[in-house]
Amino acid sequence: MCWSACPLSESGGPIGTRHKRLRGIAMAEFIESLREHLRREVSDIHGINIDEVDHTLQRVLALVAGGAASRFAWLSMLVSDHLVPVAAVGLDPTGVTAADAPEWEVVRTGKPIRVHHLSELDTEAARSMVQGPHRMCSLAAYPVFTVFQQSTIGVLVVAHDRPRTYPRMQQRVIHDGVRVIEDVLSLRTESIRDPLTGCYNRRHFDRQMQNEWRRANRDHLPLSCAIIDVDHFKRFNDTAGHAEGDQVLRQIGQALASRTRRAGDLVCRYGGEEFGVILPNTPGDAAVALMDELRRAVQDMEIEHPALEGAPVSISVGVATATSFEEVLRNDAEYYMEQADQALYRAKDGGRNRVFAAWEQGAEEQSASA
Repeated sequence: MCWSACPLSESGGPIGTRHKRLRGIAMAEFIESLREHLRREVSDIHGINIDEVDHTLQRVLALVAGGAASRFAWLSMLVSDHLVPVAAVGLDPTGVTAADAPEWEVVRTGKPIRVHHLSELDTEAARSMVQGPHRMCSLAAYPVFTVFQQSTIGVLVVAHDRPRTYPRMQQRVIHDGVRVIEDVLSLRTESIRDPLTGCYNRRHFDRQMQNEWRRANRDHLPLSCAIIDVDHFKRFNDTAGHAEGDQVLRQIGQALASRTRRAGDLVCRYGGEEFGVILPNTPGDAAVALMDELRRAVQDMEIEHPALEGAPVSISVGVATATSFEEVLRNDAEYYMEQADQALYRAKDGGRNRVFAAWEQGAEEQSASA
């Protein structure tokens, strides 16, 4: 797939011109929406922020390119059935990898390929590489796997503007570069995950909250956040023991994460028995509705609370939303997290097992269904 828009049919007259312009605008909006989706997916899945230069990956690519006697090197990661370039040397990583690019053969087979001359490949992508500004001639592409070699998550490519055979010594350099990249990505994944629940950790949450705040500021979009607390969790631990309490946190974390599936939506273990949620481009009413869905999902799990005469474990939720561009400019991310925290306390004061929004007053909380 390429970023270029689909060709529009020709129509005469001002009406046809207007229709073409509107379709062009719609296509541009779709492409930008897809780009934003892929940016978030790359960050959430692989821990790579493609809005900034990743100096660690660039250093590895520079060493690989030098050792393989090649002018160019780039790394693409697999997200949502797209290969997205995330780092490069010798060229700018932009767009997504074309559907007929050599990298996809590596993804399909899980095996490296080496091409002495790209003219050997009868594909539009290969012709574009040969005829493009970099005049590429040869390349070698190697799969990047998960740490246990279970699946392909990306492709490392080196290329040159002259024919290359990539002898065994250069192959070893590329292979070693792949192993380093796999280790780096594995460590990043571990560093942003909570080992108990599998949700993201507080450090990643704080970083992503700032990133989403900047996007909301730039794109004039609403941003919602929430803090979730497991009700009477200390009493659960004191009665059933910490091992059982850990199992409950694990189950709740999995339930929350499985129901927040949009790109950019993020659930983290905020601390102790608290979870944090980021909901980009989500107005307040939609955020409250989703949080109440999560509340009901936890209640429907029917995890017996040993200190509450068999009543199920429940959660309370506080929600805050920046609804306008003016609010985003006037306040910061920490302000709305404090608002969500205060709303959480009001939910607990109101009887627990409910969702309370920061903008609500008095008894206007969304209570648990009977």
